[in-house]
Formats: sequence, structure tokens, C-alpha cells
Amino acid sequence: MRYLALLVGFVLLALSGWPAAAQTPAARPAPLAELTATADQRNPSIAAARQAVAAAEARVALARAGRGPTVTASGTAATAGGGTATTTPPFSSSTSLSASYLLYDSGQIGHAVRQAEASLKAVRLALEATRQDVANGVAQAYVNVLRAERTVVLREQVMAQSHESLRLAEGQFRAGVVPRSDVVRAQAGLAAAEGELIAARNAVDQTMAALNVVIGQAPSAPMAVAPAPAVPRLTIAPAGLPALIEERAEVRRALAEIEAAEAALALARAGGGLRMTLDGRVTQAFAPSTQTTYSLGTTISFPLSDAGRVDAQVAEATATLAAVRERIQTTRLTLQQQGFTAYLAILDARARITSARAGLAFAQESLRLAQGRYAAGAGPFLEVVDAQTALVAAEVTLARAEFDELAGVLSLRYALGRSVVDGAI
Repeated sequence: MRYLALLVGFVLLALSGWPAAAQTPAARPAPLAELTATADQRNPSIAAARQAVAAAEARVALARAGRGPTVTASGTAATAGGGTATTTPPFSSSTSLSASYLLYDSGQIGHAVRQAEASLKAVRLALEATRQDVANGVAQAYVNVLRAERTVVLREQVMAQSHESLRLAEGQFRAGVVPRSDVVRAQAGLAAAEGELIAARNAVDQTMAALNVVIGQAPSAPMAVAPAPAVPRLTIAPAGLPALIEERAEVRRALAEIEAAEAALALARAGGGLRMTLDGRVTQAFAPSTQTTYSLGTTISFPLSDAGRVDAQVAEATATLAAVRERIQTTRLTLQQQGFTAYLAILDARARITSARAGLAFAQESLRLAQGRYAAGAGPFLEVVDAQTALVAAEVTLARAEFDELAGVLSLRYALGRSVVDGAI
């Protein structure tokens, strides 16, 4: 009998430990710097921007190749028909090697190279801007996760308060101090708190999924985030924002695009200019006789009429250059607005934090007094419910202001073209 009891106990112990062993191990909390580094490697937008850089580098190599000589090898073998039955159709074969070298092209290749190099610079800056955009997206999603997790903590506190209120109401009802309606009201409050807690936990899952997608991994991938970093002191003045915006990749990209458009205009204007090439050719014939011939000469060309093609290309390049120059002004104004908005958001959030802390202290004291009066039979249960509601509202207000401050700091770093992970503001 004793062995049977030991066997049953072992089986129960094994079954009780099985669910814990089957659970997926919790993910290690990742700080914001690690999340942005992962996104830099996995996000498809960044990968596509890197491929665009590789394509632009190939275009630069192609443009530079125009300066080099062109060498071509060819061979021919032919027979001709139409003879009589007693004659043999002639057969011929030969090989040749030709070379061509551009001596002068009115600067077309130089302008093409300059345009390709400026375009490469713009594409590299576009990659930098994409990486910054993705990092900002990760940072904002990270803040949303922290905000949702804080909401869960607050809702769990509400659940604990609702349980305590129900216990208190049931005790007062059994003592004959309060009516049955207080118990029913407490039960309704507990049910509402349970529903809000479920919704808050679902919000955490949703924000985690959004963060995973920005990083570039499956929405359901296990994820845990580290606590928020310390918020730095604000040292930047609003008057200095326009100058700092000039460091944004978008502004530097627009300047590179202007340089590329200027080179494209110069290339279009050179399209109708003089062109001079040096050509050489060596031919070795094998049949019907062996013979070696060669030639060396210079070709000069100048277009007399092109049906207006060059004029149209110049007009197009001129308009494109004017549009790019105007577009940079829009870029500057948009980025300045981003920086100023983020700056004001930080100031607003910090003012609301100060006010919310005072409101939270008042709400905590009001709840303590309401619970004391109700326990002593000197106050209604509705006063306790109202005090609990006010406390939750105060905690939510403080949490929202704190995370708005963090989001504002991240947005200001992004607006200044700096790392969103750390650094002064």
C-alpha cells in the first residue's frame, strides 16, 4: 500500500510539473538599442534601400567606363553559291580586332559621371533616411508597448482594489451596516475591472505585434522589451532648431539631388557638341588567300540637325533642376515643423507630469479617507467607488504624460537627424 501511495504521488508530481516544462521560455527583455539594431538588419525597407545603393554604384561604374577604350574581336566564315556543277563555290574566312578610343566628347562623359556620383550620394542619404525612419518607427512602437504594459499594471491594481472593495462591502453587509446594493455594486465594479484588464492585455499583444512588424519579423514572434531609458535634460533652444535641421539626411539628400540635376542639365547641353574618336582595325584573312590588313583613323562628328531633341532635353533638365531646388525648401519647412512640434510636445508633457503627480497624491488621499469613512459606517459606498475611479484616472493621466514625454524626446532626436536611442536633446 505504501508503494502504491508513492507511485501515485510521483505521477501527480510529474503531471503538475508537465505544463511548466511545456511552456515556451520567456524572451529576454530587449532594450531600445537592441531593437533598432535588429530592425536595421531585418527590415525589408532598409534591405531594399541597400540594393538601391548597389544599383547606383553600378551606374557610376558604367558612367566611368565611357572613358575607356572599346576593343572588339570578330570572325567570319562564308561561302557563296551560284556556280556550275564543275566549279567549287568560293569559301572565305577571316578574323579581325578593332579598337575605338574617345578623344573628345564636349564633356558628356564627365557630366554623366558627375551626375551618377551625385545620384549615388543621394541614394546613400536615402538609405540613411530610411534607417532613421525605421529606427523612429521602432522607437514609437516601443513606447506604445511600454504604455500598454503600464496600463496592464494599472488595471491589475484596479482589480486588487475591486476585490478589496467587494470584501469590505460583503463584510459590512453581513454586519447589517450597509444594504445589499453595495455588494451588487462592488460585484459589478469587479466584473468591469476584469473586462478592462483583459482589454489591456490584448492591447499589449497588439502593440507587440506592431513592434515585431516594424522590426521585420513575424507579428507572433516572442518579444519582451526592457524598461524605458532615462529622459535627458532639454538643452536645445527653439531658435537653434532650423540650423540643426540641416543635418537631416533628407536635406543633404535634396542637396545631392540638386547637384545631380545640375550635371544632367550640363549633359543635355553637351549633347549637340563635337565628338572625336580614334579608331583602329586589324584583319587577318585565311581563305581564299592569306592576307593581313589594318587601318587607323580619326572620326569627327558634329550634329547639324537633330529635330530638336537636344533642345527638348535641355528644357526638361532645366525644369527638373528648378523643381528640385523648390522641393528642398518644402523639405526644410517640413523638418523644421517636425522639430518644433516635438520640442513643444516635450514641454507640454513635462508640465502635465507635474500637474498629474499632484492630482495623483490628492486622489490617493481621497481614496484612503473614503475607505476609512465607509469602514466606519460614516460614508456611502458610492464615495469609495468615485474615489477609486478618480485614482485610476489620475494614474492613467500621469502614465500618459510620462510616455508622451518619452515619445517627444525620441521624436526630437529623430527630427534633428540624431540617433533615437540615446544622446542629448
